[in-house]
Amino acid sequence: MDNNAKVTIIMSNYNQEKYIEQAIESVLAQKTDFEWQLIITDDYSTKDNSVEIIKRYAEKYSNKIKALLNQENGRYLKNVLRAKAITKTEYFCLLDSDDYWTDNNYLQDAVDFLDAHPDYTIYSRNIICMAEDGKENLFVSKKVPASDYTIDNYINDTISITQTTGSFFRNVIFKNGIPEIMEKAIGTISERSFEGDYDRYIMHLKYGKAHYEPKPSGVYRILSGGIWSRLSDFEKNIIQAQCYLDYNEYYENKYLSFFINESYKSLLHCLRFLSEMGTTFDYDDDIKKMFFNVLNICSQNRQIISEERKKSIKKIKLRYKILLLLYNKIRKKLLKKSLIQ
Repeated sequence: MDNNAKVTIIMSNYNQEKYIEQAIESVLAQKTDFEWQLIITDDYSTKDNSVEIIKRYAEKYSNKIKALLNQENGRYLKNVLRAKAITKTEYFCLLDSDDYWTDNNYLQDAVDFLDAHPDYTIYSRNIICMAEDGKENLFVSKKVPASDYTIDNYINDTISITQTTGSFFRNVIFKNGIPEIMEKAIGTISERSFEGDYDRYIMHLKYGKAHYEPKPSGVYRILSGGIWSRLSDFEKNIIQAQCYLDYNEYYENKYLSFFINESYKSLLHCLRFLSEMGTTFDYDDDIKKMFFNVLNICSQNRQIISEERKKSIKKIKLRYKILLLLYNKIRKKLLKKSLIQ
């Protein structure tokens, strides 16, 4: 590997033999006037020839590509943090092994912008979403122009956050190692909070501004077996609710009211779902623990829930009482099984 690299590209892989070569080739096709390195971290792929492909490229391009091959499956967060832990370059980005870049000048454009704007930590581009049937659409509406954002835009919901394939970062976080909040999330209900596009974006907004360009940088494949796409609406909402609580911790309660209200908003979707499904609560232990954790924290912080939310609670006061009874019933069952404390 080249110690003079300015950019690190992190590629996480798990059984993506069908697509990983195209992803790697799209990195090799980048035209830059600086050195870069590609770290491919495989989470113990055993169902295809992914590992053989990775080894072949790492051997052929030993000055540019480093392979991290797990000896057991540790799930996505643990896998990708292995690469982030050794990412000490000035800039970094991620490209999933089932996606690929189409703009060969993407890395150069990103570096040129951030070099010229030291108060920015994020350079982002639109991307093309490709369904399994080949249909394509833009991730961010084409009506959104080139824009600049701060954390205030996120709080006020006036921001367009793109997908991983179009996100590039100044390395203000991982140069000093993995943040404790991410380390301690591994294997817990907070693990999902630090696996996606939004967490990287939001974490970097803490240290600077973001710039967005509408020109697509690459293709994001929407696969039916993807980590997020295979989840139910209940699971997506409760994971999102937990994310807001973890983001609040990361920002050290600076935006407590916002994050609690957003978490509560997602929780309400889950409560409504449970009210319609009766006592059905057929989810894995992590989802159950997440549900009760969010419910408990939101209950503890009811005094800061917005006036609008308080009014909505009054309107469904009877229904809320029924949901509370349902909550207590499910909680008792899980306590007996030692699934929660």
